[in-house]
Amino acid sequence: MIEVLAFATTVVCGLLALGVLLTAAAGRYRWRAVRPALAGVELAVLAQAVADVCGQLAGHRMAEQLTHNAYLATSLLVLPVTATQIARDNGRWAGLLLAAALIALAVVVVRMQTTWRVGGG
Repeated sequence: MIEVLAFATTVVCGLLALGVLLTAAAGRYRWRAVRPALAGVELAVLAQAVADVCGQLAGHRMAEQLTHNAYLATSLLVLPVTATQIARDNGRWAGLLLAAALIALAVVVVRMQTTWRVGGG
């Protein structure tokens, strides 16, 4: 687990969610405008997943291994699944759905950090 990357991912998800909510409320949300930022977040989550798996292969054990791995899988799927639903929609509800997914991803990353630390090592 890369702590700095996890923190940065959480902060970026929160700020991006806020930005999407504000633009959606103003009726100015556009999928094309947020797509590059989402790709960057997904790359950060993928890098975190690779580091996490390497850490587990190197012998790091968590108290709740199954829970941690479920969070890991969820972190990789949240944005792609949401993107498939809103990719062609520029409406307010699409922006709201994306903001909810970003907040959910931020929470999942924080939970991953917590379950990683519980086991120590």
